[in-house]
Amino acid sequence: MNNRPIIGKNAAANMCERINKLIRNFEKSLAPDEVAAMSLASFSNRPIIIKRLGYWNPDLIVLYGFDPNTGEALKMIQHISQFTLCLITLKKPPKEEDVPEDEKPETANRRIGFIVNEEEA
Repeated sequence: MNNRPIIGKNAAANMCERINKLIRNFEKSLAPDEVAAMSLASFSNRPIIIKRLGYWNPDLIVLYGFDPNTGEALKMIQHISQFTLCLITLKKPPKEEDVPEDEKPETANRRIGFIVNEEEA
């Protein structure tokens, strides 16, 4: 008998969609001088700013972003069964130029600034 759980072929895409909705709801509670960030238990609990959220069906979530303290770029690949996310609030950087040019949000309402990608190849 096989005891492994069955993962649907679109499990990662469905999870990305649900994460996106949760983040959008969280962003509605932010003050104008705040930005949303994430802390991942598997990433030393350091807050990170996410630019894009992607997936690779059936079971991988991919986060693209940067460390707000150092500006270092990151790409994190996580299995959906191990994905733990904590949304946190940070004060906006004092100057917009402190954020790398390609990491700046495209609109005022996109606080985290990520876009859910189609399946990663």
